[in-house]
Order: sequence, then C-alpha cells, then structure tokens
Amino acid sequence: MEILCFDMDNTLIYGTRMHLEAFKLSFKKNKLPQKTRKEMLKYFSLNGKEYIHKLFPELTKKQVIKVVADHDHYVFKKTAKLVKPIPGAKATLKKLKPHYKIAILSNCKHDIILSSLKHAKFDKKMFDLIIGYDEVKHGKPAPDELFKAERLLKIKKGYMVGDSIYDIQAANKAGLKGIAVLTGHNSRAEMKKQKPHKILNSVKDLPKFLSKK
Repeated sequence: MEILCFDMDNTLIYGTRMHLEAFKLSFKKNKLPQKTRKEMLKYFSLNGKEYIHKLFPELTKKQVIKVVADHDHYVFKKTAKLVKPIPGAKATLKKLKPHYKIAILSNCKHDIILSSLKHAKFDKKMFDLIIGYDEVKHGKPAPDELFKAERLLKIKKGYMVGDSIYDIQAANKAGLKGIAVLTGHNSRAEMKKQKPHKILNSVKDLPKFLSKK
C-alpha cells in the first residue's frame, strides 16, 4: 500500500476567505497596514509565521507570533465558517480510502485543520494521519511533514497532492511523487516549473488518474 498525502486549503477545502479575513482582523488589531488581495495571496500557502514575516519583514519575532496568534483566534471565533469543500473532494477520499493510507499535511496548525474539516463537514476518520506545521520543525516547502508521515505510517512511497508550489517542492525533496491541482492560487505555468509528476485541474480528477498508473 502507498501513502496519499493531501494538502488541505484549496486542495480539499476552499480556505482562502477563512484565512484572509482572519488576517485582516489581526492586522487591524495589531495596527498594521492592510495589504491588497494580490499582496496577501503571494505567499498564501506558507505557514503563518513565515507568511507574516514575508508580508511584514520589519516585525520582531515576538510581534510575528502575536499577529499569528490573533489570526488563529479570529479563525476559531469568526471565520472558520467560511470554508467550503472542493467539489468532488469527499467522493475522491471515499474512492481512494480502501487502496491508500491517507494523510493531511498542512501548513495550518493541527487544531485549525480539525476545525476546518469540521466546518466543511469532512469526517476526520477518512484520514489515517493529520499533521500540522506546529508538529514539525519546518513546514512546507521543507519535507518535514512528509518524512514524519512516512515514519508514522511506515510507508516510503506514494504521492503528495497539493495546490501550491510549496507542496510540490516538499514532495520532490521527500522523494514522493508530487501531484499539482489547480484549485489554488498558483497557475499551471508556475506549477509546471516545479516539475510535478502530474498536473490535474482538481482533486476530483485524482481517482481516474491513479487508476491508470
């Protein structure tokens, strides 16, 4: 059996609104200038600390941690309800569950992953493993989450499915086959530069592709 690792935001669920609205509230609370949507999406798939450091390089480590903590607070209190499942994602998991060990590897924290899945009405029992960036030393594009999944599931081969260049970079570093999906904010051309094993329009196309391999 192989491992099938999924990113969460914009791979299985639409999470952009949840995060952007929470960050806007956090910026306001911390008296930071608001960023344009284009600016906010440029580094969207990085983990919270790296994301804020990219947007506000002048902030101290302590300030970055505070901004991220406020974002997390607003996710739980106000914006988690904004998530929606990617069409076909739940059916894809059900089809593939009998044939693969399935994991979520996300640059969200573990508790935000669980909250997001709950609001998007995903059964967490569909996943053999859930790893957030707060459970490893480095989030994607580092391969730490993938290596941890391989170790815990005792499987050394499989796929990483994600919507961002960081997912594919992590897959390449870990020696897994990266499958890019175009439901996020990176274009086909941007994904192609990362040399993924395959580019699909959506996760709903995954069962058909895997059945032909």
